[in-house]
Amino acid sequence: MDRILGSRVGHLSSHLGRLPAVWISSLLELAIVLEATALLLVVLTGGFELGWVSAHDPSKPTLLLLLLVPLRLVLGGPLEVAELSRLIRQRADPWVARLGEWLRVRPAVGDVLFAVMVSRVTSLAAAFLVNILFPPERRRPFEMPFASQKFAEIFAAWDSGWYFDIARRGYYFNPDGQSSVAFFPLYPLLMRILAWPFGGSDRALWLAGIGISYATFVAALFVLHDLAERITGSRESARRAVLYIAVFPFSFFFARVYTESLFLLVSLLAVSAAWRSHWWIAGACGALAALTRPNGVLIAVPLFCLALAGRPGLSTLVKRGMALSGIPLALVGYSLYVYGLAGDPLAWMAAQKHWQYRLWQPPWNHLLSLASQIEQHGPYDVFFVSKYAPYQIVHGTIAFLVLLITPFVFTRLGLALGAYTLAAVLVPLSSSDMQGIGRYTAVLFPLFIVLGTLRSDRLHEALLVVWALFLAVFAGLFVTLHPIF
Repeated sequence: MDRILGSRVGHLSSHLGRLPAVWISSLLELAIVLEATALLLVVLTGGFELGWVSAHDPSKPTLLLLLLVPLRLVLGGPLEVAELSRLIRQRADPWVARLGEWLRVRPAVGDVLFAVMVSRVTSLAAAFLVNILFPPERRRPFEMPFASQKFAEIFAAWDSGWYFDIARRGYYFNPDGQSSVAFFPLYPLLMRILAWPFGGSDRALWLAGIGISYATFVAALFVLHDLAERITGSRESARRAVLYIAVFPFSFFFARVYTESLFLLVSLLAVSAAWRSHWWIAGACGALAALTRPNGVLIAVPLFCLALAGRPGLSTLVKRGMALSGIPLALVGYSLYVYGLAGDPLAWMAAQKHWQYRLWQPPWNHLLSLASQIEQHGPYDVFFVSKYAPYQIVHGTIAFLVLLITPFVFTRLGLALGAYTLAAVLVPLSSSDMQGIGRYTAVLFPLFIVLGTLRSDRLHEALLVVWALFLAVFAGLFVTLHPIF
């Protein structure tokens, strides 16, 4: 007994004697990580001022790294960060296993990271080169407060300025001109919340917008992978669905200060929760979707269809209806806010007329008009009918292809997702302009799940090559302020 007690005391003394070195090593490793992060941000943004955190000169973190790294090497021993990570994993493994089984994300990690890295890095590189080599089509209506202007500009154009303005100073209504009430509140509100701990400066707001878009896009791909695998029963279909949505020609919006990534995430979460019969979560996420963009309320279509599936009893149906009631209530809540600001609860809709955007025309008019122009001018000369003709042809082609695929969404994924896809494409087609069809299609995840079920390797390769080429072109057009929005 004395020998065992002495051994344990000796081991404890040795461990306690090593504590100062452990703490020093850990602090040094933490400082190295922070300085490396600061150096990366300075290189990418040209310097930043985020309240109590600021950095402008890359030489400072570089010099500190040259000092800290050798000092840590001199101390020797294993990396304390790695040891801490091992201990955390050891303790957390049972919980991680349960969480992974619930979310089913672990098999998706490689699929999602591959899709994100390949699509985002290449499209951002293409946009950056285009922004350097070609002048903008028109004067940029806002400036981003970064030294590396050409790089910063690849993340924002067109409506990005409106979201930044709302996050910075709130809403306003102008009955005689364009008004910020046309843009829904969730995304700029998150920008303001995320930027607040860093002083709420202009740079913090822009970085918050970029961070939200990237983080929600990655999260959305994980949810899409899980939902696609649950619906189709195939990981390969899920992998392809994630890859297709990442390289879709209009997926460049997912990396910009726009609402697409956020809307994709909350709409996927809503449908995924309803699929599992978690109706209150579905209703909450559906309400967030309704607060993200004007047509976000359409997420109620698949959710109410799923709520009616299986012919539930009256009491069950009432409970599901109550859970999903937050979706229309969210739209009503924003309309009441707009009423207090403008005296008209639908001023957010009326404001869109100052962008020459109106609804409620027959949804087939645009496609018939485009077909008539092609017949009249021919497949070549039709591109020169007007300055905007090429963009109209692109959006018309996408709308036509979506309508062709939609019947397969009904047959393979069911009524709920089929009705959602059809409604989400018919509403923008019923507007006064086809601009935006590509952007609205980019978040229609049922289309990509259906495409993921196709087993033709030739078609798979063709889609990836063609879409990746157009993604690079469209990203460059967007950055240089050509009218592709």
